Amino acid sequence: MITGRRSLMSAGLAIAAVLVSLPSAFAAVTSRGTAAVWPVVFSNRSGTITARATAVRAVREALQKGGFTLIAQTVASGSWKHLNLREPTTDRASALADIEKFGRAIHARYIVQPMFRFHTRSIWVDVGPRTISTAYVTVRITDIATGKVVYQKVNVEGRSDAKTSILKYAGAVLITPLVTVVSGGPKTPEEQRAVQVAVAYAMHDWVAQHK
Repeated sequence: MITGRRSLMSAGLAIAAVLVSLPSAFAAVTSRGTAAVWPVVFSNRSGTITARATAVRAVREALQKGGFTLIAQTVASGSWKHLNLREPTTDRASALADIEKFGRAIHARYIVQPMFRFHTRSIWVDVGPRTISTAYVTVRITDIATGKVVYQKVNVEGRSDAKTSILKYAGAVLITPLVTVVSGGPKTPEEQRAVQVAVAYAMHDWVAQHK
């Protein structure tokens, strides 16, 4: 169950390369501080590469909606590696001392640590199979100025077949529209939509209190 150091770093760097810059039109006029989304953990190596990139992008979009200035993923991952800090796993979170050291090194006010888990399966609906994905998100935000965890949500669930009530959360938190899925279609879009939903639920309160 534990993600190895090498595989975690490789996956992280791959995701950082896939991520694109968020639209500048959504940048806040006055920043509420700099934030970095790192380290990132994917439980059981779950999720396709594209779904993983969507997961990290969704967290970054939530922070941008909240008015925070984002530190590039490549900068964050490279600095973590340069500092030779211990990689977290699903069973062992990063030490607070490591997070503080990391935050000071990259001049971040907030360090956002997300952990993602995907569960994708095929179920029988009406007259045929349908692919369904559930994503679970745990997020912890540390304020480097105080050395305290100021926000935490654990195992927040999002499903790719979530009803339209999720739209109000997604609209408040995300910039990119929810990925469209097709019944019986491939797993990647199902995982993308599920993790967007989960992040919208997990980050909604944080964004709301900073608007």
